[in-house]
Amino acid sequence: METAHRMVVEHGMEKVNLSKVGSELGTTHAAIYKYFSGKEELWTELALSWLDHELARLFPFDTGMYSSKKEIVHEWLWVLSQSKYEAYVREPEMFKLYTTYIDQNPATLVRHIGDLLRSLKAASGIEDMGRLQAILLAFSYFSSPAHADNWSRMDFKAEFEGVWKLIEAGIEG
Repeated sequence: METAHRMVVEHGMEKVNLSKVGSELGTTHAAIYKYFSGKEELWTELALSWLDHELARLFPFDTGMYSSKKEIVHEWLWVLSQSKYEAYVREPEMFKLYTTYIDQNPATLVRHIGDLLRSLKAASGIEDMGRLQAILLAFSYFSSPAHADNWSRMDFKAEFEGVWKLIEAGIEG
């Protein structure tokens, strides 16, 4: 996984295949099939691993320094948004891999969103999953790869805070 990560960052996902990864590891691409069914599974697992690392502060989210549910939800959403923005800027090729193999794969995207919802539920104490989904959806502009190209053309924090002001009143506590 580390070798594949490095190769994607250096060359882009389009120029890396299982044969090249195997060669870099000093083995054949056939040996990689012992661990992954193919390039798609390797890239999906690499994207998920990378994303988990990028969002590590959310799993679990430390609520100890916040005094209200509103503060917790705000900071949780900000960590999500800021982490994705920073990942997009810092490692554009890995962000592209994530976009292709997670965001554009419905089953994997459902898994990722489910992980986010469980984390937000645990942090906030909000039990209503529909409400949590609505909150996450309201901030999708700041965390969905579909909007990433717009992030650097705006005042990211100010726009985030503007959306927060709209939903803040709907969060009790």
